[in-house]
Amino acid sequence: MARYAVIKVGKPLTLAELTATKAPPRRLVNPRDEDLVKLANEVSAGPESQVMPWEYEGKPATARLAATRVIRRLGVRVFVSSRPAYPGQLLFSRVPLSGRQRRES
Repeated sequence: MARYAVIKVGKPLTLAELTATKAPPRRLVNPRDEDLVKLANEVSAGPESQVMPWEYEGKPATARLAATRVIRRLGVRVFVSSRPAYPGQLLFSRVPLSGRQRRES
């Protein structure tokens, strides 16, 4: 004999109930990302010869990932780099900075 699964049906809804429902709460934006948006906009509007440092807290890889994610989301032409002479800072510029720097002893 074949077994059939029982279909579970909920209570009926009206159109007014469907349109009156609120959207789920948005994901909270990290304050760091808000600062990065402002910084990326300022760098993209500034001169090409300008390099703006950003002091981050935490891990360097996490800060760089957050910066590149914000830049990609904004769609601006801003480059992120770091230098051994500036520990704990990421450098934002409109032109790519050379990756050939040496560690000072």
